Amino acid sequence: MSQLSQPPAFSYPNQRVIRPPLTRAHRSRALVAGAVSNVVLTAGLIIVSLAGILILIGAIMSLVQEIILRTDGSRVGPVDYVLDAVGLPSSDVWVAWVVLGVALIVGAAISWAGIWIGKAMIASVGVARPWAVTWSASGILIGLGVLASTVISPLAAPLATILFGAVLGSGSVSGEDASGIGVTLAVSILATLFSVVVYAAAGALVWWWMAHALRRSL
Repeated sequence: MSQLSQPPAFSYPNQRVIRPPLTRAHRSRALVAGAVSNVVLTAGLIIVSLAGILILIGAIMSLVQEIILRTDGSRVGPVDYVLDAVGLPSSDVWVAWVVLGVALIVGAAISWAGIWIGKAMIASVGVARPWAVTWSASGILIGLGVLASTVISPLAAPLATILFGAVLGSGSVSGEDASGIGVTLAVSILATLFSVVVYAAAGALVWWWMAHALRRSL
């Protein structure tokens, strides 16, 4: 009786996936798109954050004022103080809410514009998977921004308080000598420019990284 022959074992070919590096045009466009997109996106998110915080504060102050009116009948509350400071009568409180609502919408539109501009810039030169690059890079940058703000804010807030307190306490703001205001304004401008450079550099690096990671194979 003859033995049954075993079928030959099936073997997969040893295939190596080759993904060529980004071309010079793709690399340059990814760097520029990341810088532009992250700066615009961050500006929009800052507007949204500030508007949202002010809306939340306004809602809390309105609730407190309502409680005060119901308890002691006082006609002046925290909302009235704020409106008086900005030159609005209490009857025009709706103007403040409209302004904050518009700011929220404008900030969201700016953020979306930043995302779309970056995608359009890399798609125009043929970078692979432009939406995947855009969303992954934007998500990483937003996460890094939240992490950085969480770490830096506890340090930056006391430093800013000390700086402004020193300027106001020096007495150089009052009278004809306004050098303290000039110094504060110059520091604010330099800090803003430094922030723009940091956000642009971070956006350029992350977008280049994602474009490189998601490039197509041959």
